Amino acid sequence: MTVWAGGGFQIDGGPSRVWTGMAVAAALVAATVCLSACGANMGDLSASSIASYQPASIFSPNDGYSVSANADGSLHVTAAGPPATPADRLEKIALAQAAEYGNVRHAKTFKATPPQTSIRCGKTKMSTKEGQVNVRPLDYRIVAIDVTYDPTSQDPAVQQTHGTAEALKAEIASQSVPPDVQAAAAQEVAQHCGR
Repeated sequence: MTVWAGGGFQIDGGPSRVWTGMAVAAALVAATVCLSACGANMGDLSASSIASYQPASIFSPNDGYSVSANADGSLHVTAAGPPATPADRLEKIALAQAAEYGNVRHAKTFKATPPQTSIRCGKTKMSTKEGQVNVRPLDYRIVAIDVTYDPTSQDPAVQQTHGTAEALKAEIASQSVPPDVQAAAAQEVAQHCGR
């Protein structure tokens, strides 16, 4: 590689193309983003990873919370995480997001349905031009709740949005899940998925 005083460089042994420092920086940023995305997804595969309070993303749709509207006007909040994430942690993540969502929309209270826990089993084979290929499955656990805001009834299940959101987010951030609990949760998912 030859470095020029003008801030660019030329790659020796190839076509004579000059790349500016900005193009190199853009390439490095793109490479970092790609590797970070792969790293985030690969982290989901390890038995020691657990879900944290974060939105699900395009790079990791099975690790985080998501919110959608139900036909009756209530919200459907889900929290998903790797196999080692216990269901009670996912419930806290879903409730924290439900409370925060209501708080942002100036709702004073909310009521959530009892959590519904399920396990999704990933594919173990993938089709290619050459035939079937074995792949490591991405199994995960999901907790879902339906939420209504500012309910009119005096139900004991009604919670404050502001206090609940802050308390649950602090608890999730400070909570550590012991290795034996993570192993038991991962074993439950593996057994459910026949692994």
